[in-house]
Amino acid sequence: MYDIFFISKNSNHPEFLKLKERFIFLKLASSFFEAKSLSLTEFFWIIWDDLIVDDNFDFKYVSDNLNKDRVHVFLNSDYYDGITLFHKELEVNQKEIDSRVYKNANYVNVVASIPQPFDIFDIDCYDDYLSALKNSKTELFWMTSKNIEYDVNILNNFYIPRYHTDERNTTHAFVHNVDGQKLFNGVFLLSVKSLLSKKEIESRYPLKRKEHFLSLSKPVKYDIFEVNTYEDYLFALNNSKTEMFWATHSSLQFSDNFEYIYFSHDNEYDRKQNHAFLHDNGKTLTYNGVFLFSKHSPVSKREIIYRSLNDFREWDIIASVSKRYDVFYTKTYEDYLTAYHTSKTELFWIIPDHVTLLPDFSFNFYVDLDDEYSRTITHVFLNGEFYDGVMLCSKHRKLAKAEYNFNYIANKKEIPIKASVPKPYDVVFISYAEPNADENYQKLKIKCPNAKRVHGVTGIHQAHIEAAKLCNTNMFWVVDGDAQIVENFNFDYQVPRWDHDMVHVWRSINPINDLSYGYGGIKLFPRTLTLDMDITKPDMTTSISKKFKAVHQISNITAFNTDPFNTWKSAFRECCKLSSKVIDRQKSDETHNRLVTWCTRGSDRPYGKYAIDGAKMGSIYGTKNANNLDMLKKINDFTWLKEQFDARNI
Repeated sequence: MYDIFFISKNSNHPEFLKLKERFIFLKLASSFFEAKSLSLTEFFWIIWDDLIVDDNFDFKYVSDNLNKDRVHVFLNSDYYDGITLFHKELEVNQKEIDSRVYKNANYVNVVASIPQPFDIFDIDCYDDYLSALKNSKTELFWMTSKNIEYDVNILNNFYIPRYHTDERNTTHAFVHNVDGQKLFNGVFLLSVKSLLSKKEIESRYPLKRKEHFLSLSKPVKYDIFEVNTYEDYLFALNNSKTEMFWATHSSLQFSDNFEYIYFSHDNEYDRKQNHAFLHDNGKTLTYNGVFLFSKHSPVSKREIIYRSLNDFREWDIIASVSKRYDVFYTKTYEDYLTAYHTSKTELFWIIPDHVTLLPDFSFNFYVDLDDEYSRTITHVFLNGEFYDGVMLCSKHRKLAKAEYNFNYIANKKEIPIKASVPKPYDVVFISYAEPNADENYQKLKIKCPNAKRVHGVTGIHQAHIEAAKLCNTNMFWVVDGDAQIVENFNFDYQVPRWDHDMVHVWRSINPINDLSYGYGGIKLFPRTLTLDMDITKPDMTTSISKKFKAVHQISNITAFNTDPFNTWKSAFRECCKLSSKVIDRQKSDETHNRLVTWCTRGSDRPYGKYAIDGAKMGSIYGTKNANNLDMLKKINDFTWLKEQFDARNI
């Protein structure tokens, strides 16, 4: 096999290194003449450094015409300016080498190589051009731009053969299509031997050029960035690959019929200024939505924050509309945190699980993009009569756990739009051994079909804990087994979220002595606090929370006078608590008057004498054991109470 030389001054040339793996005897020479002097064979192969050798070409070519008087030239794709086989004694000159046109050539119709593609450089300023001149590894190189779109494959397949010397020493301009116009300011093929001036580069108008009516480029679509903060803007400014870039916002989206704008290179005025387009927020049209920024005209932090540019061109084109804010349904604070971290919009809706959305609420409330204050606070909407339901939260301020749980938000704006109504609280009927319990429960279910029931649980505290376990709402109603609901009472009372740690007690009518206060009344308890109540306190109702509210409305008749024991037991327990003063926040005068009434009034009512006897005994027991918690706790032991009743033998 004849010697093979790769002509290059670069020992790390990629094509040389690749070929060296195939042909270990491949040699490197800096010029044709050096290769000729180094050749040890009669003929020798020359591979120029602007060729890519065909994988199937093996350098074993033999021809009948193989003689020392002819240069054997092989096809370089479609052109005869590629791999060449020389006789060592044949004389060729530098001009023949440069043009690859030889006086006595034998053109071999075998594709041995393809041209190496011309280097491609984005050139948008004179410094880019100078850098390309310095770094181009090919004699011709492409001048493209970050502001045009082109097909790299087409550029890589375009070639000017070596023997077209004049064309390889000139500038070539190609069609750039802009809105039907055929301009020549897009892609150029430049020669390292034909230098251009700064003005020619910056105007993108070389004076001496050959124009090709071949469309190689079209307008680029400017990069798009979501700019919510000044830091976002700086990132876009430094990372945009296009001269201009679109700035959107997480709370808007492009209009469906918006056509993106492009400025060709000759429009220097528009390319170097910022542009603002109309934004439709559902109420008005403003210039604070989509911007087209120029990297030549940076803006300030204040302009980004308030979305109000100092110097810009207005376009009466609706480019954007408000994007519907993300909606999240939450049950816990952790759910809220997930929403806060995952929302793709600057503001986001929170729908807590204790509300029912109104069917006509459409989430079409929007905050103007230039209203920085409203974009950074929480908006709360009416939930029935209170502002404790639907919230429009901001990613600029994370709510604390207490703020979320109790809807007690430090920095908020109340929006007088009813978005929801509270979900009804669960209702639980608690019974033990009341003779009229089944009848009362059935009557309750007529008013509250979904009422739940706890029956036969030993211990007042334990029964209420079991009731809380059945519930899914933050608050729940408790109806005692002997309660007969009055006709005009409805379970529609709502507690604002910030009072969900408060015990509410309604009034009931005592059927024996006509007292009307919280004894035996319907109660509304905080579910979590009930589950965690202090079971050591004799009075269950006041052991749940330090917050207590007496509601001055009759809820029921506490029909405890169903038989001798239940009547006596009820009076004993209540008067023991009154006289021992274990009920938190009770008023002395009020307690005294109630004790007197219990102990003296109603003997003519059914089982009235049992009520009076139980009241007297309970009052005595409570006074005697006022400081003995263990003795007072016995009043919640119904077996012990039955023993005390039986011992009375009334």
